[in-house]
Amino acid sequence: IGLTDLFRFHRYTYQNTPYDLGAVGNLAAGPFGSPNRWNKGINEPEVGGHWERSIGLHRTSDSYVVQSSSRHDAVLWFGPASALSTIYVPFVVHMEIPSSYRSGIQEVFSRSSAFWASCVIQNIANLKWKPMMEIVQSVQQNLERDSIQLMTNELLDTTYTNPEDLEWATYSEDVESKLTANAAHVVEAAWKLSDDLLFQFASGFYNDPDTNVMGETDGYPAWWLNAVGFRDGPPPPPIGTKCCRPPAGWEDGYGGGNGDGSERERYENVVTGKEAMKAFLRDEPTRTT
Repeated sequence: IGLTDLFRFHRYTYQNTPYDLGAVGNLAAGPFGSPNRWNKGINEPEVGGHWERSIGLHRTSDSYVVQSSSRHDAVLWFGPASALSTIYVPFVVHMEIPSSYRSGIQEVFSRSSAFWASCVIQNIANLKWKPMMEIVQSVQQNLERDSIQLMTNELLDTTYTNPEDLEWATYSEDVESKLTANAAHVVEAAWKLSDDLLFQFASGFYNDPDTNVMGETDGYPAWWLNAVGFRDGPPPPPIGTKCCRPPAGWEDGYGGGNGDGSERERYENVVTGKEAMKAFLRDEPTRTT
C-alpha cells in the first residue's frame, strides 16, 4: 500500500459496489452521479430513514496521512476540507506551516485559505459531478504525484542520525523552503481549478477554448430522463414563426406598406427567430400605436 492508495481510501464513496452513492440509476445521486447527501433538515425526520454514510464526505473539515520513519522526521500529508476535492500536501515536523494552511473556517470566506480553495471546488463540482470530477481527479493526481516526487528527491532518500547536527539544520531549512513553495503552488492551482470548472461548465454548457469547443451540451442521461418522467412533459414548441407577430393592420400597409399586400409578403418571407425580431425592430421607429 502506498500513499496514493491511502489518499484514495479517504475519497471512497463505495464505487463499484452495490452501495455506490454515485452509481448510474441511483436517483438520489441526481443525473450526474453526485455521492453527496446533505445533512438532515426539517423534512427527513418527518419522512423517516437515513442516507448511507461514505468515507469521502462533503462536510469533512480535513483529512491526513502520516509517514513515520527512523531515518527522518515524520511527514504529514494534509488535506483541508473534503477529501473528495482536496489536494494532499506534505509538511515535515518542526517546519513553519504556511498561513494558507493555518486558516479557513466556515464563518469567514477567504481566497487566501487552502480550506476554502478545496471547498469551492467541491461545491462547483456538485453542478455536474462526474464530468467535473474527471478533471478534478486528474489535477489531484498530477499535483500529488509532483509532491511525492519532491519528497523523494529532498527527504525520503536522505539519511541522518543527529537532528542537532549543523548539516541537518541547513538541510532542514532548505526542505522547509521547498515545501512552503510547493504548498503555495497547490493553493494557487486549486483556485485556478475552481475557476476553470466554472467556466467550462457554466449554465449547463461545455466550453473548451483549447479545442475550439464552445457552448456544447449533452443534456441529461437517458436513464434519469425516464426516471423523472421526461416523456410526460409538455408537447414540443410550435415550428412556425417564433416571435414578432406583426401589428394589427399590416395587411393594409401598416408600417410603410402601400396596401397592395407587399407588407404581408415581407413578413411572411421573414425567417423565424432572430431574423424575425430584427425585421420587427428595424421598422419600429416608423410605427405608431
